[in-house]
Order: sequence, then structure tokens, then C-alpha cells
Amino acid sequence: MFSFFREKELKFFLDKPLGLIYFKEKGEVEMRDEMDVLKEVATIAAAHGSNALSEILKRTIKLSLPLVTTVTPDNLEKEIDSDEIVLSVQSRILSGIEGKVLLVLEEKSAFRLINICCKGEDKATSGFLTEVGLSAVKEIGNVVIGSYVGALSMFLKLLIVPSIPTLISGPLYEVVSSALSLEKEHILMIEAVFEESEEKIKGKMYFVLTQRGREIINQACDKILESLEK
Repeated sequence: MFSFFREKELKFFLDKPLGLIYFKEKGEVEMRDEMDVLKEVATIAAAHGSNALSEILKRTIKLSLPLVTTVTPDNLEKEIDSDEIVLSVQSRILSGIEGKVLLVLEEKSAFRLINICCKGEDKATSGFLTEVGLSAVKEIGNVVIGSYVGALSMFLKLLIVPSIPTLISGPLYEVVSSALSLEKEHILMIEAVFEESEEKIKGKMYFVLTQRGREIINQACDKILESLEK
């Protein structure tokens, strides 16, 4: 039922004539700083992600990424100081910039999301996941991560390629902290909301960047903001 489509999805994003042209033409969007640019990237990603999820699942699923903010390692450590069980889809960035991306869902939220995706096929119950359920979570994570990375590729004009995702389950602190092994890390926290006719499910995506990765994004945002002033 679920299959990986990273190459097709990335090619779709990179073939679109957006990047700087998109931001320049979208005059109704007021962008004053880097965070405004990254929020607009999230808007693009959510639109593509919604289309991809709806096409794969054969039902209307709306993905939104309404909150984008930076989190320091110290503040993140406080935020994830919990033994709550979560499911996380994780990918390393293989080219373009250095870093990792994690989509984290509370266990109950993951089960609810699986039930939406597998209506009439497979039901998830607390404490138990079938093979189809695991595949569904991994594929959803693949879409969300691929959507944001793809949108980022457009305006950086770089081929940013995520690895095939892995699925991890465990206490929140252990799952997230296991990915924080890079030196001088910079972390973007992006809220992910999945909506169907009767459900609204929230998760969080963490984009963990090296110092160099952060510099590349900063420079690209500066260029976009400069181009908008002309």
C-alpha cells in the first residue's frame, strides 16, 4: 500500500520554477526576516505534502506547518525531558547541507493517524502496531520530511537529499536526544498538523543543523530578503 518515492518527490520540487522567483512574485506575503522566509517555506511544503498524502491515501488529508521557531539545545533538553512514549521517523541529510530531520508523534497521536490512513484496512490499538501501521507511519514521515526538504531545496537551489527514513519508538527524551550528536547544533522546531474531516492530530518536526548548514540557510535567506527590497 505504501511505497517510498523520494527521488520522484525531490525531482518534482526541483523542477518547479519557484525559488527566488516565487518569493519575488508573491507580493502579498510580507517577509522582514529569516524566520518569515522559513515560515513561507513551510507553507509551500505543507501544500505539496497535503497533495502527496491525499494522493497516496486516496482521501483528503490536510497537512499544515503553522509554527516554525528556533530552539537552543538547552531549551530543547528541557522540552523533551519526559518518559512519554513516542514514535519518530528520522532521516539524515545526505547532500546539500549537513543535518538530521525528525518527525515526532506521541504514541496516541500516531495510532490515531494510522487509523485515519488505514480506514477499512487495518486498525491500530494502544501498545500494538501491525506491519501496515508501521509502514504507514514511516511513509507519512517520509512525505512530511520530503516536503520540507524539497521546499528548502527550491530556494537554496541545492539538491538536498534525505536518507531513507528509519522508524524509532521509545521515551521522548531518548528518541530525540539520540539524534543530537552533531557539534554546534542549530535546531528548527516545526509543528506539523494533520487534518481530516473528523480528526486533527499534532506532531513536531526537528531540523538539526550543523554550523555550516545553518550558515548556508542564513545566506540564502539574506539573498531572498535583499531581492524583495529591489
